[in-house]
Amino acid sequence: MISGIKKLLDLWQRYKVWRIIRQSEKFAKELRDKGYKPRKPWDVGIWILLLFLGCDDRVEDPNKSNIIVTMLRVDRIEIHDWLWITPAPIWGNLESEEVDVEGMVVHWWSNMYWDEDDSSGHYKLLSNRRNRAVWYDNFGNRDTMDVDVDTLRWTTDRYSEVDSLGYFFNVLRPVRVMQDKGSGSYMKLFWSIENTLIDSQEIFLMD
Repeated sequence: MISGIKKLLDLWQRYKVWRIIRQSEKFAKELRDKGYKPRKPWDVGIWILLLFLGCDDRVEDPNKSNIIVTMLRVDRIEIHDWLWITPAPIWGNLESEEVDVEGMVVHWWSNMYWDEDDSSGHYKLLSNRRNRAVWYDNFGNRDTMDVDVDTLRWTTDRYSEVDSLGYFFNVLRPVRVMQDKGSGSYMKLFWSIENTLIDSQEIFLMD
């Protein structure tokens, strides 16, 4: 029994890796087809110019570096009925002629969480609140309550590290009970670069 479960988990892990690779290849082809060049935005992405400030006590003026952030836009994720978690890859790129971006940290969070001890619903944080959320259950009931997101399961990895080519990756993991609940079907994804840049996008979690 245990060995069978391990085989299933191994197959599932291989499937996730295969899916990410396939999506990455598709993404690279889109860039080639669109004639993407460094420091130019592409249509499927969110493009931001980041002014990165670094302080040095030995000089009077702070160091200023321009960093271009390009983030893949995910308009929707189709939630599978036969899976509890539906993995969806997302990635972005940092570019700069003034500072080395390798090793920079991208922090992620969302407004939707779930409790691994209660599969009957999920939590959606109130706007600009980290400790107050609306509970949506399978029967359409709602209840506003205090929460501690650090004790809940996240729908995103908490951080990514930028590689030598300037790319960073993440896998979003919405769960089955997050679909088909009115406004609860929209997940907000946030990220920051080295605690300097904060941005977001809204993702529709569809049936």
